[in-house]
Amino acid sequence: MAGESAIQEKNCAAVLMGPPGSGKTTVARALAAHSEIAVIETGNLLETEVKRDTALGREISPHKAAGDLVPPELVKRVISAELERSSGKFVLFDGFPRSIPQVDLLFGLLKERNLTLCGVINLNIEKEAVLKRLSGRRLCQSCGALYNIYLNPPRQEGRCDRCGGQLAQRQDDREEIVRRRFENYERETVPVIGLFRKEHKEICLEIGAQAIPDEVANQVREKLTKARGRD
Repeated sequence: MAGESAIQEKNCAAVLMGPPGSGKTTVARALAAHSEIAVIETGNLLETEVKRDTALGREISPHKAAGDLVPPELVKRVISAELERSSGKFVLFDGFPRSIPQVDLLFGLLKERNLTLCGVINLNIEKEAVLKRLSGRRLCQSCGALYNIYLNPPRQEGRCDRCGGQLAQRQDDREEIVRRRFENYERETVPVIGLFRKEHKEICLEIGAQAIPDEVANQVREKLTKARGRD
């Protein structure tokens, strides 16, 4: 597909934004499955550190358990390590930056990696749809595959179709935590989107996230390809 090769032409980066449950990670993985994109899944990287009970994970854990944003210095350590392991000319940041202080962190990382920001994709979805998506979300403990018991259930309840691993609900996907996360999103991340719209309007892309993930991913791919064509 022409769009797939176009996405890979330069050392570029894009940011995929939207409220919790808007499908950012699912869309990012759908994109990566059809092109050589290095996806930085910030939320899952933080969750992995917590599950591994590393020293860094123990610093992250209380923030995630409360539904609060993880401090920028901890986020940087996790993302920097993942960028070291990643390959490919195109980097897609899933759900980062989530606060104004993290914007400076983003541009610092881009400068270190000689990457040009070519797109800021904002996925739009209603709050009630978000609550249903997240309360039904299940994550494979072995391979990280994502399911939703309402929208995309596994063939066998509680088991991953891909590897047979145990499915579990993330602690921060409980309804009371989801509501807290959404409040944090409106307070901390909506101003970030406003900042990008004001200072980087030419690369901001708005996409409705109500459609199925593959359709949303196709829209994102097409818009990113057009955005890079303007460079």
